[in-house]
Amino acid sequence: MGTTGELTVEIVTQSGVEYQGPVDGVVAPGTRGYLGVRIGHAPLLSSLSTGLVTLHCADGDTFIAVTGGMMEVFDNRVTVLADAAERAAEIDIGRARRAMQRAKERLAAAYTPDGRREVDPERARMALARALNRLHTAEKAGLLGS
Repeated sequence: MGTTGELTVEIVTQSGVEYQGPVDGVVAPGTRGYLGVRIGHAPLLSSLSTGLVTLHCADGDTFIAVTGGMMEVFDNRVTVLADAAERAAEIDIGRARRAMQRAKERLAAAYTPDGRREVDPERARMALARALNRLHTAEKAGLLGS
């Protein structure tokens, strides 16, 4: 496999194709750290964590918030099968902020003073991570006001 040609990306969720097209490079949140892919990358299969996928394109970067999934790189083609994916421009910032606040409140109330568990703290942490990721994605795209 050479370094000529075109790198294509497809990001798919249960809802359908979220992105499909040529890119100059991809950065994705692997479970052991962010992974960068350019033309000619060796074959790769990686699980993904909640994080930001950055698609480097000739006309600018595209930012997509993903929540888990898998990524395969083979023959200058990157396929992301994400549990959830949302382009920065589609993120409802108000909703993400409300979700972040609810998750913080759930974490704060996870245990009673006598140590009993009131809510599932892991589920609340995951909800907080998703909300923060959506806000971070919107921020990277310049969509958050100062």
